[in-house]
Amino acid sequence: MAQLGWLIDLDKCTGCDSCTVACKSENNTRPLGSPMPFKNGRGVIPDHVSYRWVVKRESGVYPNPKLDFITSACNHCQDPACIAACPVADGNLSNPNNAIFKREEDGIVLINQDACIGCKYCIQACPYGAPQFNSVTEKVEKCTFCAHRLDAGFEPACVTTCVGNALHVVQDFDPTEAGQNAPEGFADPSLTVPAVKFSTGQ
Repeated sequence: MAQLGWLIDLDKCTGCDSCTVACKSENNTRPLGSPMPFKNGRGVIPDHVSYRWVVKRESGVYPNPKLDFITSACNHCQDPACIAACPVADGNLSNPNNAIFKREEDGIVLINQDACIGCKYCIQACPYGAPQFNSVTEKVEKCTFCAHRLDAGFEPACVTTCVGNALHVVQDFDPTEAGQNAPEGFADPSLTVPAVKFSTGQ
């Protein structure tokens, strides 16, 4: 199976959140256009859903404080914990009738909204916090690697919007590089073999 992946240059991420905004705009994730999200028919306020976000982490001590920024999303793992935990799956990673599956042509992990039962097992299983529950649809959502844009010949919205040129698509991701140069606190890559690697000064 082919595999697309991410390359994140930790020195170039400025924490501007343009990737987060671009992703939210492209995918219309909740809440939509209102500082106070509307309640659904059952009176439930929808959860905040973002497929990509920026982790901001302080370190160091005076007079040498440090602020690190790490753009994060689904890592479209080779051995996705979300699929392993999903009760609506038949063991075939690339079966699009499963609630979660990997696209054969590029390894992107997608959620079939028609099959998802909203049990949240994938949320509990993912070590990267990618799957998120939408309390309005009562389904789980996550980064799709902008599959609709890729299919039309474009890069993901987060990549084209990154002002620091910190975020890149890797066409043929090498699983031996999973989690390479990962920042402190990144989950053990051997758990799921994430299709992401990091660099400094790229």
